[in-house]
Parts: sequence; structure tokens; C-alpha cells
Amino acid sequence: MFSMTPLVLVLTLLAARPRYALGATQACVSATPLALPITDIQVLPSISDSFMKGIPATIGTPLQDIVLLPWAELNNTYIYDERSDCDASIIYSELICQIRRGGYFLETDSSTFAKSPDLISAGGATQEIATTGTELGVKKLTGTSLSGTESLAVGPAKALTLPIGIPRLRWDNGYTTLSPLGLGSNSTYLNALVQAGQISSRVWSLFWGRMWTDVGAMDGHVVLGGYDEEKVVGANYTQPLDYSEATGCWTGMKVTVSGLFVNFRNGTDVDVLPKNSAIRTCIVPHRQLLLEAPGSIVDDVETTMGMSNIGPSYSLHWSARNYNESFFDGDITFQLSNGLQIRIPNSQFLTPGVDILRNGSRVLDTSIRQLLMNGVGEQPATLGRYFFTAAYLMVNHEAQSFTLWQANPSTSSKLVAVSKEAAVGCADGEPKDGDKSNPGPASPSAESESKTNIGAIAGGVVGGVAALIIVVVASFFFARRRSHGNVGGNKHPNELATVDDPSKKYSVGLHEVQGNDIYEHQGRRAELEAGPETAVYRDY
Repeated sequence: MFSMTPLVLVLTLLAARPRYALGATQACVSATPLALPITDIQVLPSISDSFMKGIPATIGTPLQDIVLLPWAELNNTYIYDERSDCDASIIYSELICQIRRGGYFLETDSSTFAKSPDLISAGGATQEIATTGTELGVKKLTGTSLSGTESLAVGPAKALTLPIGIPRLRWDNGYTTLSPLGLGSNSTYLNALVQAGQISSRVWSLFWGRMWTDVGAMDGHVVLGGYDEEKVVGANYTQPLDYSEATGCWTGMKVTVSGLFVNFRNGTDVDVLPKNSAIRTCIVPHRQLLLEAPGSIVDDVETTMGMSNIGPSYSLHWSARNYNESFFDGDITFQLSNGLQIRIPNSQFLTPGVDILRNGSRVLDTSIRQLLMNGVGEQPATLGRYFFTAAYLMVNHEAQSFTLWQANPSTSSKLVAVSKEAAVGCADGEPKDGDKSNPGPASPSAESESKTNIGAIAGGVVGGVAALIIVVVASFFFARRRSHGNVGGNKHPNELATVDDPSKKYSVGLHEVQGNDIYEHQGRRAELEAGPETAVYRDY
């Protein structure tokens, strides 16, 4: 009798194991990720050059064309109508405003728009993230917008009836341009796609593409429900999302720039950050530049590149620095404290002037260059959309984490689903191991490129069965030991625990950035002079 009980348990588990494995695989691949293109779109049919770069969408009945911009922190989606409030000091006409907004939604012309007393009554998220640094009007959006439900189809996704807000105040300073597609932690759009079975999880990924260049130009994309394995290279780095006020990052994605290298064509690399210094930076993918940082940092970049600006830009790259001679021809590299290095090619941070003329045409001014950096004062430093011309981002709301890779600017595509249950990547129906410090999709490797076959599946099943047998036998002997009074405790580690614990890495006050002798305080860089006890804070 003593030897039969474990055998019965093992046989029971053997019988159950194949069905469990098949079900898990089906869950991983039940919905193919959706790739929403980020591309040039003609806003007005009557103006051939009225282009804006964003995500194409249709809204209402009959269909009206609009252009959307992915917003990492917004939970609701907001669509501009003809009462869009652009800043007249930098956007000089109603026509320019209409094009920069990506077209207007005329709700009175749609038979399917159902007005509601407010956005919450329409089924919208009850609040938006209002951490210090976000657009000042965000906290008022839900209460002041004209609200209702409407049919919205974004890119290749099927149309869904969603709660939308139509802004009635200048909440974004009037220059952020396109209507925002909310992809925040309680995104009404992502929630609706999951509920409709169009995607498997509240996960989205971003590659902005390459633009304003004749060599290597390509569209970008936002992948919903997974990521594009062909667009990533090297190791992935995963951190928890943290929207707390202590981080000073309203998107929840705070990283530390520990090196900012100007790369000269002769092979020389010059770090513009002094030794033992760093910049705590918020990733904000919708922002119009590459880097917004303390003005002295941008000054150092400009000086190192041997350029002298002629003033700020008021064009689509609002607040960039303009230059009309002696253009730098090298690259720039961001070194993050987690080990990731991102090299931005010259064409993606030193661009021609880009603007919308009074006649509605978008034009390039190749006689000037714009350095896509801006100095900020008390505002947090940010990495904007042009960072993702060379980096790849995945936000996993199921695992409450975000992952960064070096981007592989390829026109090839291999979409990988991320399951809601396990919060891991599933390629060709097989779960992939993620970063060892935190669950997430694996970096591409020779093994991950191989095709799944029957032998691999069988091997996985056999391995799983062997593990189960070990567990059952160990449990049996453990139970016997308990009956003799030897009781041991079980520890259940948090599956999302990482070395990048926000309470340790992002706490306010003097602290060391992991892996580097760097100390920071409230966005300032602190240079060590006599060890950890003595740090001199400089207003960078």
C-alpha cells in the first residue's frame, strides 16, 4: 500500500499532462498580434502633400479618416473635432491645425456617435495618470471632454464600439498634434481588443521606423498583443512599470542614462557626461524629439559636435535647435545603466527642417538641420519617439513591466504573441524564456530561430512529465518527514521580482545606480568626490 499511492498519482498526472500542454499552447497562439503601421498618411484628399506620420484609422458612419498617435500613459482615447484648439502662436492657421491634428472627426455627421453625459458614463476609464511632468491638462480631460461611444477601426484591427473623448480644452499645449490612442495600464482600447478576442493580452510594442532620409527609410509600427521578433537584436532588459510620483515618470518607464557619447566618423567617441554622473530619464514615446534634458547637457552635445544654433524650431519638431552651417556628420549613443547601448544614426537626430506650410503641404528644408534635443528646466528629462528609430520597446501591462532591446531596422517581420496567462512570448506556439531577472520575451538567438517540430514538442512533454514525477516523489517523502515532526517552510518567490526593484532603484534621495558609481537626486546628476558619503550635486 505504501508504494502504490505515488504510482497512482504519477499515472494520473501522466494522463493529464498532454491535455494541459495542448491547452497552454492554444492559449498562446489563439490570437495573432496586430501590427498597426506608423506611416505617412495624406490627411486631406484635396491637398496632395498634406502628410502626417502616424497610425491610420477610420471612425464613425459613414467612415471618416483620421490619424492617431500612440500614447503610453493615457487610458482613454481622445479624437479631435473641428473645435480642436491649437496654439495660435506657433500654428498659424486653421488649415495647418487640421493637418497637424491628423484630420477632424465630425461627430454630427456620424449616425453611430452616441453622446453621453461624460466619459465615465460612456464606459471610459475613470482617471488618467497625472504624475508630475505629464501634460498639464491631462487630469481635466475626463471631466471636460465631449464624450460618447463610436465605432473605431485602427489599422488592420476590426472596428470596435469604444468610449471616446473629444477634447474641449488645450490640454497638450497645442503642439503635440495627432489624436492620441490611449495605451495606458487601463486602456479602454486594449481592454476591448482582448475582450473581442482580437489580441491575447494587454501588451504593445513600438518601433518608430526611419524617416527624413533617402537611405534606409522605412515605416514603423505598434504591435498589439505581442512584438516583432525580426525588429529586435541582442539581449532584452526588463524593468517594472512604476507610475508613482517618486519616479517622476508619468509613463512608468524610468531609465538612467549613464553615458551620452558623441560618435565621430574617425572612430573617436566622446562622453559628454562627466565621470560618475547620469541623467534619470522618462521614456515618453509620443514626444516629438529624441531627448529633452537639462539645457547644459544639450549645450555640451552641441559644443562637442562643433555646431552653433540659430534658434529654436517652431515646426513639427517643436523646440528642436536649428543650424544652417557646419553640420555634424557622426552619430550619438545612449548608454543605459542596465547595460543597453543604443546608437542613433545621424539622419535620425540631425534632420532637415520639417513643417506644414500655410497651403497645407508638408515640406523639408534641406538648407538647415534640426538637432532633436531640447533643454528643460524643472521638468523631468525624456526620451522621445526618435529614440525608437534605434531601440525597440515592449510594454506588458499583464506583467506590469516594460522591455527594451536594440532595434533591428528590418523590413522583415515575425510577430510573436505574448500570452495573458504566463506573460511570456510564444513563437510558433512555444513559450519562450525571458530575461532571467524578470519574465519577458527572449532575445533572438540561433535556437529561437529554429522551427518548432514534433520532436521538440514531445521533448517538452517528456521533460515536463519527468519534472512532475520528481515533484510527486519529493512531495511524498516530504509528507512522510512531516508525519515524524520535521516540518519545513515553503517559500514562493514573486515571479515579477527583479534586481530592478523600484523601491530600491527609483526611491527619492541619495542612492547608487546599480552597476555604476552614480548617485542621483531629483533629476540632478551628482558627481562623487570623496566616496558615497560626499556627493556634489550639480544642476544638470
